Amino acid sequence: MKKLSFLFALFILLTAFTCEDEPLEGDFQNENSNNNATLVGTWSLIDFNADITSESSFGGIDFVVDFTAEMVEADYELVFAESDYTVSGDYELQVSTTFEGETTSYSDAYTNVNGSGTYSTNGNIMTVDGSFVEFDFEDMPMEVDQGEQMAEFSLSADGQTLTFFQDIVQTENGGGANVTVSTVATSVWQKVE
Repeated sequence: MKKLSFLFALFILLTAFTCEDEPLEGDFQNENSNNNATLVGTWSLIDFNADITSESSFGGIDFVVDFTAEMVEADYELVFAESDYTVSGDYELQVSTTFEGETTSYSDAYTNVNGSGTYSTNGNIMTVDGSFVEFDFEDMPMEVDQGEQMAEFSLSADGQTLTFFQDIVQTENGGGANVTVSTVATSVWQKVE
């Protein structure tokens, strides 16, 4: 029954996790962020992590699943043009899932990854249609930075480090299930000269 409950909670997590992300609220200033020209070029992934918590209720039964993914190593690049981008390379993630006090962990390598999409900026908010980083859990895609959505970003003072932040809470109700998915994800990229 415990494994069935876990699989049901995972199913709820995967079916409820949509990408209608909202930007963080706050008074963030980045004088370079209104100009896509500051982003144009090649960026190398140096750090990535995501923490996802799914709180589900179905038929009077509550489920909480914690999911984390951290970059172990990467040879992975993001190339921005004026309004579109490509990603390519390899990366390895350490993935952990915790359900009812039991944690499952494993490493997962992604090789010859290729992707593309479009983007636009408004202040320190980037709207992206596509995916920067993807990963799977037991052959099921877990989409972070996937589809059209918004994320806060910042450039270091010297313009050599680009950091993306997402702090999203999504709630879905339907079919007798209530699901709240909280996602905190960060990726850090270094400019390639």
